[in-house]
Amino acid sequence: MKKFLILLTIFFLQNCSKPKTVLICGDHICINKKEATQYFEENLSIEVKIVDKKKNKQIDLVELNLKENTEENRKITIKKKDMLNKEIKVLSNDEIDKIKEKIKKNDKDKKIANKNFKNESLNKKEKVKKTSIKKNTNNNKEKINVNKSKTKVVDVCTIIEKCSIDEISKYLLDKGKKKKFPDITKRE
Repeated sequence: MKKFLILLTIFFLQNCSKPKTVLICGDHICINKKEATQYFEENLSIEVKIVDKKKNKQIDLVELNLKENTEENRKITIKKKDMLNKEIKVLSNDEIDKIKEKIKKNDKDKKIANKNFKNESLNKKEKVKKTSIKKNTNNNKEKINVNKSKTKVVDVCTIIEKCSIDEISKYLLDKGKKKKFPDITKRE
């Protein structure tokens, strides 16, 4: 009885396994996850192809006709979808090396851009603080500008290290939680 239960659980676990999938970057199979994430950042879409070795690619018409004669009123239709069966380019070793170098270069550029952006934002904050302090010390009777200065719209991907949908949503949710509700009773 124990052996039967063990075999039964193995059978169920085997059927619950995930099929093998391959990510497709444009016209070729993605080399690694970095290339896939970079392709996703640029295009906001990525194809996933399921690799199934069990399916027979060729259809035997003789078997179909024999089955049709033995079993009555059974119709077999075969449809071919052109979009799913497009050819995937096989990359050579030189092309793979070039793509890997391009990925490394893009990663370095992103890191440099993030550092520059952070430095610029810190410098702007310091300048705003200095100017506000100077205004307050010069004339006490001057009106202080209550309205916030308009900020430029910044791409979220330059702020976050990983530019994926999950990371962007986490960042925006955290940013929204930190903001206070607007005071709608206040008049300008």
